[in-house]
Amino acid sequence: MLSTTATTSGTTLQHVLAGSASVVSVLLKTAMSLLFITIFTIVAIGVYRLFLHPLSSIPGPRLAALSNAWHAYHVRNGRMYELGRSLHSRYGPVVRVGPGEVWVGSREAFKRVYGAGNGFGKSEFYLATLLSKPTLSLSTAGPRGVLGMEVQTQDTLDLLSERDMSRYRLQRRLIGPVYQTSSLKKFEPAIDEVLDRAVAQLKSMKGEEVDLKMWMHIIAVECLGAVVLGWSPGYITAKSDGGTSGQGYRGWKRKSVFGLFPLITKLGFLEGKLGERFGKAVQRWWADIWGVTFPTPKNFKPFFTPVYQKSSKRISAALKGQVQDPKAKPSKKNKQSKAAEKPKDLLDDLIALHLSKPDLFTETYLRRMATTNFGAGHETLCSALTACMAMIGTHGEVQERVREEVASYLGNKDGDEKVVPHVPFDATAKELRYTLAAIKEAQRLHPVIAMSLSRTVPLMRSHAFGEGVRINGYNIPPGTTVGCNPVALHRNTEIFGEDADEYNPGRWLPRSSNSGSGSGSGSPAANSDSDSDPGSDPNNNSPQTSSSEEDNERKRLREMLHLNLTYGGGARTCPGRHLAELIVWKVVPRLVSEFRIEVTHMPDEKDMERYFMSMLTGVKVRFWQRKETEKKEVDF
Repeated sequence: MLSTTATTSGTTLQHVLAGSASVVSVLLKTAMSLLFITIFTIVAIGVYRLFLHPLSSIPGPRLAALSNAWHAYHVRNGRMYELGRSLHSRYGPVVRVGPGEVWVGSREAFKRVYGAGNGFGKSEFYLATLLSKPTLSLSTAGPRGVLGMEVQTQDTLDLLSERDMSRYRLQRRLIGPVYQTSSLKKFEPAIDEVLDRAVAQLKSMKGEEVDLKMWMHIIAVECLGAVVLGWSPGYITAKSDGGTSGQGYRGWKRKSVFGLFPLITKLGFLEGKLGERFGKAVQRWWADIWGVTFPTPKNFKPFFTPVYQKSSKRISAALKGQVQDPKAKPSKKNKQSKAAEKPKDLLDDLIALHLSKPDLFTETYLRRMATTNFGAGHETLCSALTACMAMIGTHGEVQERVREEVASYLGNKDGDEKVVPHVPFDATAKELRYTLAAIKEAQRLHPVIAMSLSRTVPLMRSHAFGEGVRINGYNIPPGTTVGCNPVALHRNTEIFGEDADEYNPGRWLPRSSNSGSGSGSGSPAANSDSDSDPGSDPNNNSPQTSSSEEDNERKRLREMLHLNLTYGGGARTCPGRHLAELIVWKVVPRLVSEFRIEVTHMPDEKDMERYFMSMLTGVKVRFWQRKETEKKEVDF
């Protein structure tokens, strides 16, 4: 009996082992099959993207054609400025930078992509910059009718990320009058007051070495605070921005990487508890993989909190009919002016716009625009001011010429060398020609954006060559992401001259037969008036210049201004452009007239990280106070 039981047990064990081996064998075969299918699929996709894809004939890095990971790798490392300078010079005017993305950098390309009414909408890259969570739905509304997740954004006036052009046009028309130069110039005294405090603080530091970007951010936020809310964040007094510039810039590193992977971004828009948890978990995992997770520093105090609180309180009061003065509680230093009428600020204008058109410029629009002035303005202003002061500070001849021009204007105007050098916006726009040229040239070389201002090619069946567009000899199908990189476009020698890589303010001034060359070329006395853009249509009145030469110069200068992405392109130019110019065109001449800017450390490009938002980082300067008896010759 025992023998029989043992035999039976042994047989059973053999069957179990045999069954287990069979299961393991099946699992191994399944795993091998899945691995083979995965490898085959990856290879097939790679072969397709390299050799069979509609963009396969377009030159570019081979790794870029395989995956957006190549692009994201360079973004994560902050190398976008470097790519902007190198890719087109190596591959030509049309470069493939991703499986479905192309950079273009020519006159033809600019007009095709950014021309009015061309149907090129903002690409899905901008989903990573959305301010409000959208909803998702399955749709075949894409250019080729492929089923996918369609993003439906809220109508909250998100100007940077808005992809609905009809909605965007309405928003621009509504806020346009408020942001016209003629409407904004009344805020000049507020900017002058900020500059008075900033100059006094910098003078008290007696040439102490400072971080240029931080101080330009201090001035940018203080100017916006004064103009929009009649408020100061206290940065000038503290001589610090509390780390807000650095933290915000790290945020752009994350957005720039996520923008290249729209599917990952869309997962963050999933609804429901499970959907939200899954989406957030995937995004955290993705951020960790790319190294773009940045914890908030301890005791960090963003200025957006008081901005939101103050604007919200005033808006709520206004809607209840209790309009509060932005300076109802003047500081102790201003007690004597309590009875004086307080100046209005930009929020007053926005509130008035809402009260006059409540059905169009809604309360939602009003509240969003109140904070958008800061959200969209503080970093772009900081970038522009940093570029201007760094370039002027590293070119002694340019700095001295700007100083002389500003001093000459102030002397001619007031006849008093001791007058506080408040330079009116109109003076910079129409009289300080070389100063304005120095500003434009700095913004050309170091634009605020270092990645492509990407658009999506629409379905255009009317074209004989296919459904998409043809740019510089290449057929680009609908659905392709395409755009100009400002860094690359602004170095196009056919547009900006053979010295496009150099800092030369003279290129923005009319060339006359007796003018020199180099960084000081051009005629600062040339007239330049334009209703749409002060300084955009310079005329050369030199008797030695023929009419045909004048026409050529006007054409050259107009083209440089038109084929320029300093403030965006086409119908999507920055709505706050004139506010930015108002501040930049007042800050630069004031600082140069008050100080000799000594750049003590200019990092190598490899040590500066540039993303979609691009800034000169790590630049150290000393602001040396100019003496009243200072002569024209300055020892640089």
